[in-house]
Amino acid sequence: MKQISYSTGAWLGQGLAPAFDGVAGAGFACVELGGCGSCVEDWRCESRPDAPHAPRGQAATAFRRAAEQRGLTITTLHAPANTNVLGPPTEAWRVEKREVLASYLRFAGEIGAGGVVVHGIPNVIFLPKGADIASLLEPMVDAMRRSVEELVPVAAKAGTRLLLENLPYERDFGGYPLIRMHQLRPFVEEYPSDQVSLIVDTGHAWTNGDHPADEIRAAGDRLWGTHLQDVPLQDPADDHLVPGDGELDWGAIGQALQDVGYRGAWTFEVHHGNPEASQEALAARTFAFAQRWLEAGSKSEK
Repeated sequence: MKQISYSTGAWLGQGLAPAFDGVAGAGFACVELGGCGSCVEDWRCESRPDAPHAPRGQAATAFRRAAEQRGLTITTLHAPANTNVLGPPTEAWRVEKREVLASYLRFAGEIGAGGVVVHGIPNVIFLPKGADIASLLEPMVDAMRRSVEELVPVAAKAGTRLLLENLPYERDFGGYPLIRMHQLRPFVEEYPSDQVSLIVDTGHAWTNGDHPADEIRAAGDRLWGTHLQDVPLQDPADDHLVPGDGELDWGAIGQALQDVGYRGAWTFEVHHGNPEASQEALAARTFAFAQRWLEAGSKSEK
């Protein structure tokens, strides 16, 4: 049976309870934690540049208990993004953020999440002003490689994995490395699949000018996660729309996932809709789409 999951990132700046209530109330049985704060009482969904280390011990147990009380399984979590990346341009930055990301791998193990979504190199907007960006690309790739090597044993001990995501940076600076699946797939081949895999974001793909189905096929059997969201075909901006409110070809996306034998969670990362509605209503509409879409895909397999 497919695990149909929904990201709590939609409840930006709200507490854990309304996010979990909204996901469960819409009909989902699985959930992705869309970024985390320092403790359950002050939990926030946003990914902050100064994100603290993840909860441990009793605080982590409370996350898992809160999900279980609502009949939810935590499939994945999204580590804080922005400056919390694997491959920043300086060693001090890298070491600091490696420890933040290591804490989220350990947290994932404590709450039973099978994967932690992480970003590779930073968006150009977080690089030093006036920097020669082209000169930083190779050092950032090298830094990303070293961070992954150091985090593999952490992931193995925690019983989870890093999920490297395609990222919509191309509009900021042409030629960015390791933001598309044809770049990321060879990169992850160096590491065990149980600790390092890939996640395709459909909206990121089209915003980058890539077809999501092509990105899925490029990831192939290393694909272990999805962020399913819609965008318009013209002038996409990582819109995070309810599928069907944008213009992506969901038939082709579903077929590509079947073709690669995808077995991970089918996670919807929706923040907006046409027209706008409450996050609870958007989650309900997304769940209805998921049921129709996956049923259609199941029939096509026969």
